[in-house]
Amino acid sequence: MPLMWVPTLFHALLMATILAASHATLKWVAEREYDNYWQLLLNEWKGVLLALSAYGFIFFYYVFVLRSAAVSLLYPVYTGLSVLFVVILGRWMFDETVGTTQWIGAAFLLLGIVLIGSNR
Repeated sequence: MPLMWVPTLFHALLMATILAASHATLKWVAEREYDNYWQLLLNEWKGVLLALSAYGFIFFYYVFVLRSAAVSLLYPVYTGLSVLFVVILGRWMFDETVGTTQWIGAAFLLLGIVLIGSNR
């Protein structure tokens, strides 16, 4: 059955998307202007709680998915995709500079994900 990896890819995409969104939420919180760290946390606690909740959800969802997925496929694909998504979100949402070398690295990361997922 050559398409047995499709459910694993779906789970990896879902987890990577949620993880990248939580990183973007924390970046958004970190950019708020306050006099000190505690003011930031007290005033932006909803964003922090949202990001922490996403992390918690991913942790338990990951455990659930591991019941039927190979960790040697799921983990590299999920973490690699989350790195790619964070780079894209950083550029798109926060206008961060992403240089040519970083885009080449992202392409290699994507190639690595494809290679890890192939021949299953």
